[in-house]
Amino acid sequence: MLLAFVDTPQRHERLTVFPVVASDQPELSYLLLADAMRRGVVTIFEDAPGKPPSLVARNRGSQPVLILDCEAMGGPVKNHSTNQSVLLGPATVTRFPISCLNTGKWSCQERKKEFARSLEGFPMVGSQVGILAFLGRELLGMDVLGTPELYSPLHRRLLAGYLTTALATRKERDPEGPASEEDLQNLALALQSAQRVSAFCPGSGEYCNLEGDISGGELRHNGHLVHLSVFPKGVAA
Repeated sequence: MLLAFVDTPQRHERLTVFPVVASDQPELSYLLLADAMRRGVVTIFEDAPGKPPSLVARNRGSQPVLILDCEAMGGPVKNHSTNQSVLLGPATVTRFPISCLNTGKWSCQERKKEFARSLEGFPMVGSQVGILAFLGRELLGMDVLGTPELYSPLHRRLLAGYLTTALATRKERDPEGPASEEDLQNLALALQSAQRVSAFCPGSGEYCNLEGDISGGELRHNGHLVHLSVFPKGVAA
């Protein structure tokens, strides 16, 4: 079980980010998909024609590999992704459904250079495992990984995604003022009261959908949180 808290807010124009910091340090020796593909231990291809649209991932390595919700796969299936996080077990072949096509928070790799100066206003803090982002007082989303080592390579990608969303939102839609302690408390209540509905988990671990005043998904493995994704109700990840 991951114990975490939110740290001092960081702000740039209309975007407020609260670092999520771990107070314990579980050991999770997982690889992120990008690292696994660079090492050549994971290959992903489309399933055979005639079946429901899905991808097949072959993990030839000795470590579990984490595919994040709506993360573009790269390579020959670069336009495909899935709407839930998937953990590929070591030396396994895993089939999972195609859900969203090159969309969402992980598709902003190319904008990290464009946002380089803005990203400097959101430095990582010690033991950071995630971020909670607001546009004005409206929740944009929250992502929490199981360890700082898993989160660290994703920090700038996540921020670029949230900055893209902030720029794309018209100013007249923004609520007055930045996110406050009250907004944090409301989110904490929404997370606490959200119903966790067990869902099909195509890889290792257990997966739950969050249903209530917020939406999201939670992937756990061997009793540890691997990835928590939270976003406003009715909004895609």
